[in-house]
Amino acid sequence: MPVETAVVCGSVRLGWGMLANRLGKWRSLGLMVHFAAEPLTAARNAHRAFGPFIQAEYPHSTSARPRRVFMIADAALYRAMLSDTETWRNIQINGRGKRGHASHRLSYGMTRLRGERHEHYRKLFAPPLKRPAIMTMSPEMARIAADQVSSWPVGKPFSLTDAAKTMAKHLAIGLLFGDDRARAMPIAEMIARQIRASWIVPGPAFFSWIREAEVQERAILAWAEEKRGNTDAQDILSILVNNTDEAGRPPSVELIGGIISFVFGAAYDTCQNALAWTLILLNQHPDAMAGLAAEIDAALDGKPATMDRIGSLPLLDATIKEAMRLFPPVPLMMRKATRATRLGDEPIARHEGVLISALTINRDPSLYPNPDSFQPERWASIKPSPFQYTVFGAGSHMCPGVTFGLQMMKIALATILSKRSVELAPGARISYRTRVTLAPIGNVQVIMRERGGPALSSPAHGRFRELVSLPATA
Repeated sequence: MPVETAVVCGSVRLGWGMLANRLGKWRSLGLMVHFAAEPLTAARNAHRAFGPFIQAEYPHSTSARPRRVFMIADAALYRAMLSDTETWRNIQINGRGKRGHASHRLSYGMTRLRGERHEHYRKLFAPPLKRPAIMTMSPEMARIAADQVSSWPVGKPFSLTDAAKTMAKHLAIGLLFGDDRARAMPIAEMIARQIRASWIVPGPAFFSWIREAEVQERAILAWAEEKRGNTDAQDILSILVNNTDEAGRPPSVELIGGIISFVFGAAYDTCQNALAWTLILLNQHPDAMAGLAAEIDAALDGKPATMDRIGSLPLLDATIKEAMRLFPPVPLMMRKATRATRLGDEPIARHEGVLISALTINRDPSLYPNPDSFQPERWASIKPSPFQYTVFGAGSHMCPGVTFGLQMMKIALATILSKRSVELAPGARISYRTRVTLAPIGNVQVIMRERGGPALSSPAHGRFRELVSLPATA
């Protein structure tokens, strides 16, 4: 069972003021070693012990040339940073590959775009991602989701993570990338390996992906060439290759490869993880799953799970919000100061970085009582700001695909629960992997049952229980 979150995310309320709690060099070294191995546990334990605003020193730091990094788990500090994007630059928490190599170009995603270029591409991709356009996709989303669920075996264990991944890819490709599965599926697999490889500390997966990066880049560029001259207002890749950049030039190899690796990966990876985590949590809370299934049944009455039928279901909305609060798609973020500034009352030098723990901000006990518990009912009485519920970002860097992602989640979850009862297979042992995203891994086997029959709530074991308090029976 996880230790109850002890830190209220607000330095002023706890009496730390707005100055960072300074760790000594040896304590900082221990934190960094722990972070390299277990980043979420290290960040949570550090904030429990030292508060929501921490300053750590790098081993090579000296009094003459200090080398520091800061950590925050505070909504007010997070808001201050996102309110000044000229000073606080969003940087990738993963490595950038080898300079001059495809691996470096493919890391040039939306988070690395600045100024006019960032504004240009946000506007360029906005039309297919706006609510009216997304709403028109609802019937096709429901059809794709139903086809996927119908293909899953009944009464036999199968991998939930693989099934969620396949469904999310089909939805993203079918609705945002021209339904070109032959080209897109192999690229999606390579992007998935890129995401698994992406972390501050390079590991075997990173070096394996480096060897594959040129293949990935060539595949994306060949796919892009097929789209050139064939404009499709609902196809992100077609929009990219058939429009100029912010200076009126054709998009570069770096732009095409980097943006598509980022946007395509974001379109399915975050949703597949969120769907899997939500089903895992529901299975460990059978009363919540039964209540949600009843709400969905009453709304659908045997019809497809389109947004006109499920879009305003309160329990469906609350269940997804609560699952993503506990397991945010991107649990850790990084910002770097472009100039000397202050954060709270703390002076920050140019180029110093701040690690933001979304997972810990989302567990502020003053806003979320029993913060490690899965309680969808809490959403009937709370309305946190995007800075208190750090799932989709906020401000000018808020995720542009939030409407698409939430609609995909609602339709997928409603379709599954309207057609099947879901149980974890006996012996499920679930862990998690922290890279750019937070993914369930391990033996995540489920068994689908016909509706109306008994569905069992098998207890799930594994490291994921470090991040959530489950009922005593789970």
